[in-house]
Amino acid sequence: MKACFFKLHGWLKVKKSIIKQLEPLFYPKSVAVIGASNNPAKWGFSIFNDLLVKGFKGDLYPVNKNEEKISGITCYKSVKDVPKPVDLAVIVVPAKIVPPIMKECVEKGVKTAVIISAGFREAGREGQKLEEEVVRIARQGGIRFVGPNCFGIINPFSNLSTTGLMSLYITPYVPKGSIAVITQSGNLGTFMLKLAFERGFGISKFVSSGNEADLHFEDHLEYMAEDPDTKVIVGYVEELREGRRFFEMAKEITEKKPIVILKAGRTKTGHKAAKAHTGALAGSDGVYDACFKQAGVIRVEEIQDLFDVAVTLVSQPLPRGNRVGIVTGGGGFGVVAADMCEELGLEIPPLTQETLQRLNQRLPPRWSHSNPVDLVGTMEYSYVCIGTLLKDENVDSVLAISSVGSPSKIFDQYPPAIRNQLAEFAEMMVEWESTRGVTGLIERIRKYQKPVILAAPPTSREESEAIREFEKNGIVVHPTPERAISLLTYITKYAEDRKKKSGAQNHNSFSRYSP
Repeated sequence: MKACFFKLHGWLKVKKSIIKQLEPLFYPKSVAVIGASNNPAKWGFSIFNDLLVKGFKGDLYPVNKNEEKISGITCYKSVKDVPKPVDLAVIVVPAKIVPPIMKECVEKGVKTAVIISAGFREAGREGQKLEEEVVRIARQGGIRFVGPNCFGIINPFSNLSTTGLMSLYITPYVPKGSIAVITQSGNLGTFMLKLAFERGFGISKFVSSGNEADLHFEDHLEYMAEDPDTKVIVGYVEELREGRRFFEMAKEITEKKPIVILKAGRTKTGHKAAKAHTGALAGSDGVYDACFKQAGVIRVEEIQDLFDVAVTLVSQPLPRGNRVGIVTGGGGFGVVAADMCEELGLEIPPLTQETLQRLNQRLPPRWSHSNPVDLVGTMEYSYVCIGTLLKDENVDSVLAISSVGSPSKIFDQYPPAIRNQLAEFAEMMVEWESTRGVTGLIERIRKYQKPVILAAPPTSREESEAIREFEKNGIVVHPTPERAISLLTYITKYAEDRKKKSGAQNHNSFSRYSP
């Protein structure tokens, strides 16, 4: 018992230490960009100007021995020449001069660093020696750093962004949100940011961890677990360097925050690619899979699933069970959906007599009279039918396929006379759906504490006001039934695992996952 107490006490001390050490990384009062440049083709240009554009409110210092000013701001020959303390140094210089730069950071008393530069362990033996030298110098000086060979970090809550070119030109303003992103691939992480930006999903923190010479994935995970702005943590992993630590932490973290992981390097070819990418030595995929399951981590198979699952966990309640009510705009969708649901372990239950009677009052006699519910072209009743299924005691979640999202330009292809005749009707339908329809459905999701998973054709996604309104509220609208069902499977299995783990009969809470 005594040994257990000291073990727990020691772990808490380490935990508090990591949180304290990473605070100046994500909330620095001052940043020095070492390798800042006036040349738009250089990373040092885009990183420095990214901080300017995003409105970083602390002190910002460009460092370059060959420049007098950068973007009109006084430039310093060395970080040691900066007149005030430096919390964070962003290093973007050739790999061979990173060790002496790190030594200058130690002499200056810099607290944290992000090393963007590549050419270290991932480049071979000589690069590995350079990396080891950087780690040695940093540890002697007490500097914790991200990278090398990374795309940097983002914290929208402190207007901090060091991701440079990709962020400045592709994802200018990723909004504040509840999802933390930890990725061992910069390019893949930037792709996720682009998805978030295009669909209006916000993030709390972003870390491209690179080679993880000092700070590991597990360190960032521990920080995000305590971050009050983070409700869901997503990660791209090629290798976990501290597998046992990850497992012990994840078991605790998933009690309060979901963790969604895409683990790469599953095959021999992928294993080889991971080693070439960040120098990672990816372990047995079977071991990782078992570890994730035991720890309650959601493992996904596709990049887009990372954000889709995370956003759904933030914005919608968890299903109480695996019984799915399906509403479709056509019978074929119902057949495809029913097959896939059952293959993935989801149940298509019979509807109660009360539900059938309510649907009979709305739908024509030719409707399917069963689950899945085929709207048989009566799209004006889609929201009513979805709400009716939410109320059904046999249903734990609702899957709506091609039954929401009226295109705002649906009649543009018709001749002018017909188009003008139908314009008022079209405008009325779009207005009703994008306001009362969406609002009413979100209210019912909250009332009945059941999730609604939506799928709509890609053309409707681009043209529909309703779909844009759903996604503003964190309700993901998927381009295919398969993607929607895949997501529903992830969150249903996660809910079942939580229920088994806690032993609780009623673990569901909309407010817990609401933005």
